[in-house]
Amino acid sequence: MHTLSRRTFLSAGAAAGGGLLVGFTLPVRIGAALVGGDPPRDFMPNGFVRIDPDGRVTLVMHKVEMGQGTYTSMPMLLAEELEVDLSQVHLEHAPPDDALYAEPLFGVQETGGSTSVRGNWEPLRRAGATARSMLVSAAAETWQVEPSSCRAANGAVIHGPTGRSLTYGALVDRAARLPVPGDVALKDPKDFKLIGTPLKRLDTPDKVDGTAQYGIDVRLPGMKFAAVGRRRQSQGPPRRATGGAPRRCRGRRRRRHLGGKARLGRARHPLG
Repeated sequence: MHTLSRRTFLSAGAAAGGGLLVGFTLPVRIGAALVGGDPPRDFMPNGFVRIDPDGRVTLVMHKVEMGQGTYTSMPMLLAEELEVDLSQVHLEHAPPDDALYAEPLFGVQETGGSTSVRGNWEPLRRAGATARSMLVSAAAETWQVEPSSCRAANGAVIHGPTGRSLTYGALVDRAARLPVPGDVALKDPKDFKLIGTPLKRLDTPDKVDGTAQYGIDVRLPGMKFAAVGRRRQSQGPPRRATGGAPRRCRGRRRRRHLGGKARLGRARHPLG
């Protein structure tokens, strides 16, 4: 088994249309990919952090919000290290793609088992810290000063001795051309500003005003709907089931007998 450096887990470059794009991969997936001895040919991130020239920060996330607060906790991890306000982080849900967005503990793209924060605690923070470090370096290069004389705060880089500042948006193009640092220091928990604080859920307004889209809201061309028919008793198969198109049922296309006994599991699984 190869020893993996943190550099393996992060990649950065120019985003389409300009800006800085940082991709991060969860270590377990990379470790599995290297068992055979060859490094992965393509960078396969589990998430993206994109900073546009207008300063907009976007997290493209492979986790689903199911009421457990993922759409707030994930941006908190990123914003903490990136030194931006939580309101500056916008979310885009990743498209369905197991090859790119599989949860390493389960091997498929899914949300569950309380894995969201556990699995992304370091990768998301490290992605934010990496982007911050590159933006600070870009500002220092612009001003021809030492990076150590600069600090990041509220979506901008500030030069301590002179008070000069540049927003992240003004720095992303230069930052995208810089090499990705091999290692970055993460914050000491005592310095956290967001993590561990009570904050309002970011997904609440859309749910209140009705603009949030749920899975049941999706409509696709030619889409059909299925319903499960059960016998009245809780145990045993249906007494009779016939295939083909059902009669006397306008609009219905097909009936299918699934076979076996349907069982209602009592085990409860935590959300992710």
